Amino acid sequence: MICPKCRKSELIERKVKHADWTIEYCPKCKGMWFDGAEFERILSTATQKLEVPSGAVKLRMACPKCSKPLYAFHYPQTYVTIEMCKECNGFWLDSGEFKEIRAVKESLKAAGQLEEYANVGGLKGALIRLIDSAIANLLD
Repeated sequence: MICPKCRKSELIERKVKHADWTIEYCPKCKGMWFDGAEFERILSTATQKLEVPSGAVKLRMACPKCSKPLYAFHYPQTYVTIEMCKECNGFWLDSGEFKEIRAVKESLKAAGQLEEYANVGGLKGALIRLIDSAIANLLD
């Protein structure tokens, strides 16, 4: 697989120390590629069932796995912009972004504010939030 950022470097598979998993990373820019639910297995505080939200920006970058376009958006509950493929659900993190996501999510977990699942977008998400708000108002 070719790095979606550098577009020239071959991604290298590397076993992570003290863990039973491997990552694919770019030796030039130090970015990392995560296949589907791989990130959820690696990071205990990861957002489950992550999907490209409706407001994501379509990029000219291609998925290194299936060559479909990548989409940019903020990883839930962070300011980290990730690039994700709608087709295979893999995503790219630039150098340092894994550590930033981990730090933010662990801090949110310690504060009791960690959201386990990504927010549902679009009309469905708006309706769910409206219903949740109505129920909360009834219980107050």
